[in-house]
Amino acid sequence: MHITLTSEDLTKVRFEASPMWETVTSLRALQLGTPLHRPWIESTRRRFADSTDPRKSAHLRVLATVVRPRGFIADSLTPTPQHQDTFARTLAAVAAVPPELWLRDLRFLDAQRPEGPVRETLDALLADIDGGIERITEALAWYWETAVEPWWPRLRSLLLADIDSRLAQMARSGIEEVFKSLHPSVVPTPDGLDIVRGCEQVDLPAPGGGLILVPNAFVWPNTLVLNVRPFVPTITYAPRGVGRLWESSREAGSSPVAQLLGRTRAQILAQLDVPMTTKQLACALDLAAGTVNGHLKIMAAGGLASSMRAGREVFYQRAEVGEALIARV
Repeated sequence: MHITLTSEDLTKVRFEASPMWETVTSLRALQLGTPLHRPWIESTRRRFADSTDPRKSAHLRVLATVVRPRGFIADSLTPTPQHQDTFARTLAAVAAVPPELWLRDLRFLDAQRPEGPVRETLDALLADIDGGIERITEALAWYWETAVEPWWPRLRSLLLADIDSRLAQMARSGIEEVFKSLHPSVVPTPDGLDIVRGCEQVDLPAPGGGLILVPNAFVWPNTLVLNVRPFVPTITYAPRGVGRLWESSREAGSSPVAQLLGRTRAQILAQLDVPMTTKQLACALDLAAGTVNGHLKIMAAGGLASSMRAGREVFYQRAEVGEALIARV
C-alpha cells in the first residue's frame, strides 16, 4: 500500500489518541489472544461473564462479524478522529457514517465468504442496513463500557506520552525520522509512505487532507492503515512502552529507594510505569491529591519525574534519574 503525501499533506500531519481505534483493535486482540494483552484479556472475559445485559452474546456476534481476527476491518468503524475525542463523540460519528459506506464495507466482508454465525449475522446486517448500523453502535457501546472504559485512563496516559515523545522527536529530527520509527512496515519514500502489507487500494482519498498518526496499544505488534474516501489517511502504530502497559506497579514501600526518598515518594515513583495525573495517583495510593501534588513538584524539581500537558490535564512520568532509581527496586 502507498500513501501519497504532498507538501500540503505534510503541513497537516497530526497525532490523535482515539478511544474508538483502541476499542476496535482490542476486539482483534481479544479474538487472537495476543500474549502481551493476556492480563486484560482474562479480566475482560470475567467482565463478560459478569455482564447482566441479556444481549451480550448478540453484541459479541455483531462485533465479531465486522472485526475479523485477520484481514479487513470495516472502515466505517473508525471515521477520522477529532482532537481530544471522547468515546461518545466517536460513537456518534460511527452512527453518522452514510449507509452506502457501511454497505461498501459489508459487501467487502461478504466477498470473503464467511461461514457459520458470521455468515448469518452478515446477511442480517445487509438485509437491513439502517437497523444494522444501530445494532453495531449498540454493541460498540456495550463493549466499550465493559471491556475498554475501565482501562481507558491508563491506556490514554500511555498514548499521550507517546505523542509527547514523537513531537519532541519531530522537533529534533524532522517528520521523516518520525515516520521511520513508527513501525518496520512503514517506509518513507520521496512522495509519501509505503506500507508493506497486502491491501487492495481502491477509492483513495484526494491529496491535501493530511495524515493522522494514531498510537494504539491493542494494534501491537502490527499496524493498521485507513486509506479510503471520505476519511483522512490514518496510520495506527504501537506506542512506546506498550510492553509495560499491564505490569503491576512495583512494590517500593520497603526498598532502599524508600529509605532514600521516603515511603510515599518511592510509591509514587513506582506507580509511574505509565504517565499519570495527580488525581490518578491519589486514587491509586489512597492519598489526598494535594499531598501527591506536593511530592510530585519536589520530585520534578529533583529530576526524578517530569510533566507534560494535554489540554487541561498534567501528566507526570519518570525522568531518567527516576528510571535509574526504580530499576533498583
